[in-house]
Amino acid sequence: MSNVDEVVDLIEEKSREAKARFEKTEARFKELEKDINEIEKKAGRPNFGDATAPTAKHETFFDVKTKRSVPVLSHAQSLKSLEEKSSADTPSIGRLLRGIVLGSRADDANELSEERKSLGISSDVSGGYAVSGGLSAQWIDTLRASMVLSRAGCRTIPMDTGTLSLARIIDDPTISFHAENATLGTGDPTFGAVNLSAKTVVCLVRLSLELSQDSANIQQILESTITQTMAAAIDRAGLVGTSTDAALAPGGVFNLADRNTVTSVGSPTSWDFLVDGVYELAADNVDMANIGAFVAHPAVWKKMRKLKSGITNDNTPLTMPAEIAALPKLWTTSAPLTGGTTCSGIIADWRDLIFGVRKDINVRILSEAFMGSNLQVAILAYARIDFAATRQQSFCTLEGITV
Repeated sequence: MSNVDEVVDLIEEKSREAKARFEKTEARFKELEKDINEIEKKAGRPNFGDATAPTAKHETFFDVKTKRSVPVLSHAQSLKSLEEKSSADTPSIGRLLRGIVLGSRADDANELSEERKSLGISSDVSGGYAVSGGLSAQWIDTLRASMVLSRAGCRTIPMDTGTLSLARIIDDPTISFHAENATLGTGDPTFGAVNLSAKTVVCLVRLSLELSQDSANIQQILESTITQTMAAAIDRAGLVGTSTDAALAPGGVFNLADRNTVTSVGSPTSWDFLVDGVYELAADNVDMANIGAFVAHPAVWKKMRKLKSGITNDNTPLTMPAEIAALPKLWTTSAPLTGGTTCSGIIADWRDLIFGVRKDINVRILSEAFMGSNLQVAILAYARIDFAATRQQSFCTLEGITV
């Protein structure tokens, strides 16, 4: 064999070895990607990064008005996964917000203009942009990721129209044993209807023209500020509604007429108030395994975290009963705190709370309103949402907690 043949054989051998190493590495990357997806599911977080990633099959309800099936999503399921497969290079929400704010002044204005067209972001004569399709789903999923109520277990229904009717349980069925030929007993109606009617939640962000043009992280700031602020407002409406123009916002769980209550808790020295709440739900036939997160203001966490065992000179933190320890505890300033001293919390089978959201997000740039007075631009973003409880007895408010 000539030296040339030996060199060729050596090159081919090394090529085969390199190919084998590449295939092994690629297989390992796929295994790691699969492991990461599983970890995300177990952690209860929506998989926002990849709309094509496999997710658990969602539930469906049937809308009797439109005669169509309606998807029902848990927190771990993303709205984006319902949309058509999106391009891997879809820009972030923040990047498009920056492009909308800066317009032709953006260094990538032409590219962003084409992306807005391809993503179905349409403009109108009043300076607004309607964000729909996959990007709107991405935005809503980002909102849901920040929402405490979604993390607690509230389920999401995308709304194609402004209203959606759902069935709800008013009273548990009346059960009796029947004697031969005897008249069947009658009971109260078991089912009723509850309507989701989209309410408009609005976020206004103002920033200086210089900041919008010169800040390297402006797109991240815009995205996080708008989504987190809107998420907090939506949580607050879902929990307590609003005191001003109450009819314009969701009513809130604390306003459910048939909810369970534990009132006048006072200054707790133990976890008994939560035990009482679990009992109220269990007594209303809520499976204890389905009783979900305790949601309250961080002031409750501070109060309870400082409680000690009660033994003289023992600073060991107060031990929770096993069932209470197993309950997730979610702290949010959207939960009630009155006068800095009195809180209210809630536990529930959160699957019986439905979060309805219209699938279009609207963004308007209000440059003229503020530019002339103080050289500012403003972003006005709004979404249309509502909450509905399909079984009011699945909720228990814990009220009058002195902190």
